[in-house]
Amino acid sequence: MLVEKEARSVEEAIEEICNELGKRREELEFEVVEEKPRGILGFMGNKKVKVRAKPKDQQQEDEGLNYAKMVLERIILGIDVPAKVEGKAQEGKIYLNIKGDGSGLLIGRHGQTLDAIQYMVGRIVGKRMGEKRRVTVDTEGYRERRKSALERLARRMGDKAKSTGKVINLQPMNPRDRRVVHLTLKDDREVETRSEGEGELKIIKIIPRTKG
Repeated sequence: MLVEKEARSVEEAIEEICNELGKRREELEFEVVEEKPRGILGFMGNKKVKVRAKPKDQQQEDEGLNYAKMVLERIILGIDVPAKVEGKAQEGKIYLNIKGDGSGLLIGRHGQTLDAIQYMVGRIVGKRMGEKRRVTVDTEGYRERRKSALERLARRMGDKAKSTGKVINLQPMNPRDRRVVHLTLKDDREVETRSEGEGELKIIKIIPRTKG
């Protein structure tokens, strides 16, 4: 969040900004963006200065975002896929979107390549920033499409479990995909879901509840 104030002095502008944001001076980064001189020969009019400020945590977010974009761009360059990286930082999370013609190559089977890229970027950025950062990498809306497909699968297999009275096993999934399935069926009183297995990939069991 950027705030600009015009005042007769830098100190006055800083004070106004601190009051507006409800923050202490040491919590903000300041930049003098414009100084308006006095009138003719300096005898007429009042000197004005314009000061811009933003929270220091915002500056850190911007730094993390810019570094994440650079890392992702280098990875894409290594894969030799013509693409452009867009991104935003919000509430400590970094969202990156790859726009280009090679989305299929970047996504991989069930998003495995995209997940690997996302993991790599997150690790590198976290090491650089000195703290864990949640990074999401997407391309051509794949994440939302995958989520919708998993929700449909969960409902369809839930109906099958209820109609047949048998336990339905879904293919091994990563934690994010499993979460979508669990959340989709959590309010269905006729089935329950369980993750089973070891490691990153686990199967999901959709179990019909015994009536009565």
